[in-house]
Amino acid sequence: MSSLKVISVGTSYQQEAFHSKNRRNEMESTVTTIAPEERTLAALTHLSGLAGYVIPLGGVLVPIIIWAVKSDSKVISSIAKQALLLNVIVFLLVAGSALLWLTILLIPAVIFFWVLLGLAAIALPIVGAIKAFDGVYYRYPVVGVGPV
Repeated sequence: MSSLKVISVGTSYQQEAFHSKNRRNEMESTVTTIAPEERTLAALTHLSGLAGYVIPLGGVLVPIIIWAVKSDSKVISSIAKQALLLNVIVFLLVAGSALLWLTILLIPAVIFFWVLLGLAAIALPIVGAIKAFDGVYYRYPVVGVGPV
C-alpha cells in the first residue's frame, strides 16, 4: 500500500510541474502588438539607432529626440529607450574592450568580440524594424525593455 502512495505523490508532482511549465509558457508567449498607425514610426525608431553610422552621435541623439517627442506613446518611447540603451552599451563595451587591446595576446579575441558586437548592433535594429512593420513589439535580447 505504501508503494501506491509513492506513485500517487509522484504523479501529483509531475502534474504540478507540467501545469507550472504551461503557465510559464503562457506568460512568455504574450505578445505586445503595435497599432497600425504607429508601425512605421516604430520601425523607424528601431532603425534610428543606426543613424550613428552616418551622423556622429546620431545613434544617441535621434532616439533621444524620438523619445522626447513621442513620450505619450508607450510603445514608441520604449523602442527609443531600447535603441538608445543598445548604442550606449555597445559604445561602453567597445571602449572597455579597447583596454584589452593593450595586451598583445588578447588582440585576436578583441577583434572577434568587436565583429560579433558590430553584427549584433546592426542586426538587432533591422530585426526590430521588420517585426515592427508586422505589428509585433520586438524586445532586444539582454538590453531590451518592454512597454511600461
